[in-house]
Amino acid sequence: MGPNSRVRCYAQALVLAAALSGCAQLLGGDTKLPQRRYFKLPIEPWRSSVENSERPYPFRVQVKSFEVPRAYDRTHIIHRRDQYELQRDNLHHWMERPGDMITDAVRQYLRRADLFIYVGGDRDFFEHRPDYVLSGSVKAIEHFDSGDLWAAHLEMAMELVRQGDGKVIWQTDFDEEKQVFSPGMVHTVSALSVILGQQMKTAIEEIDFKLRNKQRPAPTEQTAPSVRDTALQTKADHYELIPGKLAP
Repeated sequence: MGPNSRVRCYAQALVLAAALSGCAQLLGGDTKLPQRRYFKLPIEPWRSSVENSERPYPFRVQVKSFEVPRAYDRTHIIHRRDQYELQRDNLHHWMERPGDMITDAVRQYLRRADLFIYVGGDRDFFEHRPDYVLSGSVKAIEHFDSGDLWAAHLEMAMELVRQGDGKVIWQTDFDEEKQVFSPGMVHTVSALSVILGQQMKTAIEEIDFKLRNKQRPAPTEQTAPSVRDTALQTKADHYELIPGKLAP
């Protein structure tokens, strides 16, 4: 390398150093780039109780993977500005895709409620057929931010199907928004967790009630009054017995 080339390289290095120094001064000497933050919906602590519950019910239940639109089934947490605009948050992420996260949360709620003798996922029923299948969809899971108003928004649908005859014995569909009073993402995630927890508490109580009624045996001939007995009793109610007199 000739003397002129070395001078040019040295000059370019000085210019680059000055540019970097100027950027540091603009940003502040100790300024750090914002770090990505990762979140997951925790399971809310609650105790679901139904009077005269007979749980666990003797059924094996498969919780199928929940369906989620592609716009939401990403690790980026979704911001909604208004009814038209969605944005991906590059700094706030889910630990896993919402489809997997919600499916796992629903499965954990059912297990903790001790509602069935066995609750599993798709991989747990390769060799055995479940008695019931719980499936669902997440239509929206997002952080609403209008600039001066913040909220958590969760929209879902679920149904429980009996595999013997394909009958839907329970279903729900909800669209709930919970306002938060700070733009911090942790508050939105906490609100989403509360929404899901409350909905699962209601779902478990409703399923418990339906299964308990179905488990009750139907009246048998020994316990159910016959039509003839009912008719005789009805007729007897219309007569009055007078002591000392006999019918001719």
